[in-house]
Amino acid sequence: MSGHSLSEPQITLEVLVRLDGDYAATAVLLALLWRAADRAPVRISSRALAEYTLLGHQVVQRALLRLERHGLIRSRKVRCATGAYTVDMAALRHLLSGPLPECDFLPGFTPIPALAQLQPVESPADDLTDAT
Repeated sequence: MSGHSLSEPQITLEVLVRLDGDYAATAVLLALLWRAADRAPVRISSRALAEYTLLGHQVVQRALLRLERHGLIRSRKVRCATGAYTVDMAALRHLLSGPLPECDFLPGFTPIPALAQLQPVESPADDLTDAT
């Protein structure tokens, strides 16, 4: 992560790229952060996380395991279907501090001319009296 302040969408893209395009893990991590898992353990079932992220239950379970392997979250079982998850912000900062991978195309970073065409075109000013 560079020295300047990044917006939430930029941070999201950086996390996604640094997790090798693992959308499920990125979505689950962001869902936990949205529930303030950086400040206190969040008690939630993987089924509830699946509903929040619009991902399948097993997809979320596997994403939680990958996030734990990366050291980005810690978990403990609370009940049979519920876990308590904490996001390790130091590990997340460390992940974001590394260099971006070397490649020709990075989604969200590499400009795509076709998408630029979808940007709204500003209409000319209604009052042209200042133009002359």
